[in-house]
Amino acid sequence: MNKIQPQLELFPSFIGNLPTKPYCTNDLATGLKIRPKNSAISFKYIQPNSPFYQHYFVLDLDYESAMSEILYSLDGIPMPNFVAETPNSGRLHAFFELKTPIYTTDASRQKPIMLANAVYLRLQQLFGSDVGYSGLISKNPIHEQWRTYSLRKKPYTLTELSSKLDIDWQEAKKPPKQHEAIGLGRNCYIFHTARFWAYKAVREYRGKAYNNWLQAVIDHCLKLNEGITEPMQYNEIRGIAKSISRYCWKKDAYHYQEFIDRQSRKGRLGGVKGGLIRSAKYEELRIKANEMFKKNISKSQIAINLNVSRRTVIRWLDDK
Repeated sequence: MNKIQPQLELFPSFIGNLPTKPYCTNDLATGLKIRPKNSAISFKYIQPNSPFYQHYFVLDLDYESAMSEILYSLDGIPMPNFVAETPNSGRLHAFFELKTPIYTTDASRQKPIMLANAVYLRLQQLFGSDVGYSGLISKNPIHEQWRTYSLRKKPYTLTELSSKLDIDWQEAKKPPKQHEAIGLGRNCYIFHTARFWAYKAVREYRGKAYNNWLQAVIDHCLKLNEGITEPMQYNEIRGIAKSISRYCWKKDAYHYQEFIDRQSRKGRLGGVKGGLIRSAKYEELRIKANEMFKKNISKSQIAINLNVSRRTVIRWLDDK
C-alpha cells in the first residue's frame, strides 16, 4: 500500500469514483477477478467505471510515444485529465473525467447517453485510439507499474466536451452501426435499432394490455443484446425497452384515442367538479364546432382547427 500512496495523492478523486467491487488483475492473460475497492487498487489493471454509471471516458492509445502526440500534435483538442503510460513503449490509457457521471441504469434517460457516446466516438477519432477497446479494464493510474501524468485537474461537463468538439444533437442522435456497439455505443445501438422496429410492431398489440407490449419490446432488445460483443445487463436492457414501449404506446393513434376515451368516460361518469370546469372551459369550443359544422366543414377539419380529437367533435355535435 505504501508504494501506491504517492499516486493516490495525485488522483484523490479516482479511488472515490471507482466501483465498490471492481474487476482487477495483474495479468490480463490470467483473467479478471472481483475484489473490494481497497484491495483492488493495488493491482495493475482495474475497472474504472461502474456498470451503472460512467465517470470516465478512457481511450486506448496503442501506439508509441502517445504522450508526445498529445502534447505537440493535438493542438486545440480537449486534453485528458490524466494518462497512465507504459514506460518502455509510451503506449497509454487517457482518462477524461466527468463532473457528473453518465448513468446507465434502468431509470436512465437516453439523450445524455447518446450525446456521451457521440463525444466518445469523436475523441477516439481525434486521438487515433483503438476503436475495439471496450473500456471495461484500464491501466490503474495509481499503480507504480505505470508512468502517470496529470494534464488537467478540473473534470469536464458533458456539455463542455460536446461544445469543444462541435457536436450537436443532430449528430448525437445518428443511429450507430453494430460494430460501434461498444461501451455506451451498446445502449445507443439497441435503442435506435429497437425503436425503429417498435414504431410498426406496436400496431399488433392494439386492444391488448400494455404489459404484453412491454414484454415484447424487452424480448426484442434482449435478442439484439445477444448479438453484440459485450452484452449489457438485464436492468439496462429493461430500461431501454421501457423508454421505447412507453413512447410508442403513447404515440400510436389507436392507443392514444383509447386514452382519450377513458378520460372522457371518467369525466362523464364522475360528475365531479373537475368535469364541470372542463365542460365550462370548452363551451366556447362546442359553440364554434357547431357553427363550423353548419357551414359544411368536415368533422376532421373541425377537430384540427380546434385542436381536439375527432371523437370529441362528434360528441359535441351529438349533444347539441
